[in-house]
Amino acid sequence: MSKKTRVLIVEDDEAIRFGTQLRLETREYTVSTAIDGCDGLQQIRADQPDVVLMDIRMPNMDGLTALAELKADPTTSEIPVIIASASLGDKTTALDIGAKYFLCKPYSNDALFAVVDSSL
Repeated sequence: MSKKTRVLIVEDDEAIRFGTQLRLETREYTVSTAIDGCDGLQQIRADQPDVVLMDIRMPNMDGLTALAELKADPTTSEIPVIIASASLGDKTTALDIGAKYFLCKPYSNDALFAVVDSSL
């Protein structure tokens, strides 16, 4: 039996976080969630997921700062991170910092599944 892919969703909006979790669980991913960049970093360092889906605009620590910290740490730098934002203006910055993909909100199931699958 193959191991399930572990996805961490880092999103401060509860409705988006829960909805995305349900969508990914239909594909039989193991999904955990974090409410901001600080929470996400703690979870990533404690139990490295296979892929991270992270919002940019969050309280306490935004997604770009969390992404930069992940990429600067040799123990987490290889974890693929998908940045999600409603602002296309963030795309270049996110990719320059080290995001594997940029997903524009709102996104379809097909787009979500494609970037998660391609990240692995």
